[in-house]
Amino acid sequence: VDFGVLLSEVQSSIERMATDMKAIEAPKGADLDRLKDRLESVQKDALARLCASGPRVQQRYGLQGMASLFSPLSSAERKLNRGWAALVDRHWPEALSSIEGAAADLSEAQSALGELT
Repeated sequence: VDFGVLLSEVQSSIERMATDMKAIEAPKGADLDRLKDRLESVQKDALARLCASGPRVQQRYGLQGMASLFSPLSSAERKLNRGWAALVDRHWPEALSSIEGAAADLSEAQSALGELT
């Protein structure tokens, strides 16, 4: 699967998650568990494949191009990991902040990809 397709898939999933989270006024345990499961699904599938594609991305776009993509991508990955931990710890404000930050980082990666293509 193409890097851009995977990036769009992850970005859309995380943006939907952020939107869904903002719509929840008072999250319950079931909400947190459901969101954690959704996040794990993205992390274990499309995000993992994106992160593993570094050598192919470097081959296609060069080292500088890879860096322009992977800098915001790895920031998003860290924020998603933090968001997952916050959901497990039942810390809603941190979970929401982390997911929103990851969505912004993924948007930045998408912009960087647009400049490379």
